[in-house]
Amino acid sequence: MEHSKPSPLRAPAHPGARRTHRWRRDTVELAAVFLSVTAADLIAKIVVHGPDGPVVVAASALALLATALLHSWWSPHAPPPVALWRVRTTALAHTRTTLADHRITLLSVHPHPTADELYLHTEHPVTPAVLTTLLTATGHTLQDAPTRIA
Repeated sequence: MEHSKPSPLRAPAHPGARRTHRWRRDTVELAAVFLSVTAADLIAKIVVHGPDGPVVVAASALALLATALLHSWWSPHAPPPVALWRVRTTALAHTRTTLADHRITLLSVHPHPTADELYLHTEHPVTPAVLTTLLTATGHTLQDAPTRIA
């Protein structure tokens, strides 16, 4: 079955194709800003003219301060960032063991005629060069450099 519309997941036919729809995104963002300002103004008027206006404003300020303090305390204690990688190589029998020894999880293998696509998960900083070195040192043949997808 042939589709008449191009897939939104495909790259545009030419570099200027993405710029034609940029004004739509900018218009939506501008509308969101106007709605936010209107909502803030409405809430401010209700709070100021209400019987407990100053108390509500002070409580809101304290809540924001507590949130900022919690965030600054939590930041150094936060879990390490997770990285997802796609590697095109030939999956070997010892691939899982090799990756597990370096705390890298093999999420899935998608076989292709020329090379398998491995999807990897790491909880520690890894560079494409480190993944390349790790895999080629254990006998893997990479089709291209590892690609970080998230």
